[in-house]
Amino acid sequence: MKYTSLLFTSLFAIMLAPLAGSHSGGLNKQGCHAGSQPYHCHRKNSSSSSKTPKPDSILSGTVTHVRDGDTVEVDGIAIRLAALNCPENKTQKGRYATRVAKQFEGSKMICELTGAKTYDRLVGYCSVNGVDFGRFMMQNSSCKVWEKYDVWDRY
Repeated sequence: MKYTSLLFTSLFAIMLAPLAGSHSGGLNKQGCHAGSQPYHCHRKNSSSSSKTPKPDSILSGTVTHVRDGDTVEVDGIAIRLAALNCPENKTQKGRYATRVAKQFEGSKMICELTGAKTYDRLVGYCSVNGVDFGRFMMQNSSCKVWEKYDVWDRY
């Protein structure tokens, strides 16, 4: 009887373990699953939360990194350019679009945030020296307007 009870308890625990919400996966510096859906965090990082701009606000800073043609980092905050659809980096046209965008690393950028967020990125319409970055990318690379996501009808 003692062994049956122990066996039953062990089997019960094994069957319920997946329902407990435990999972694996790498975490970024902020303790978040950056590539998984749904995106979520395990710990709060007070220094990053104070730096994260509020939705529907203006973010102004320096382009610190270019991930690809339609994603840049402004002062380390990832911004997905609204309504811009660039080829992926694994293609020749995508690598070219990234090279075009990389010329703006170190430049001052102003982004009007739409309030949307995709993966680990805020979404916004951005400009450098008064020039619309999305329009520049469409005119100087193979990036196109993604009308479905042109929420402010800019293009």
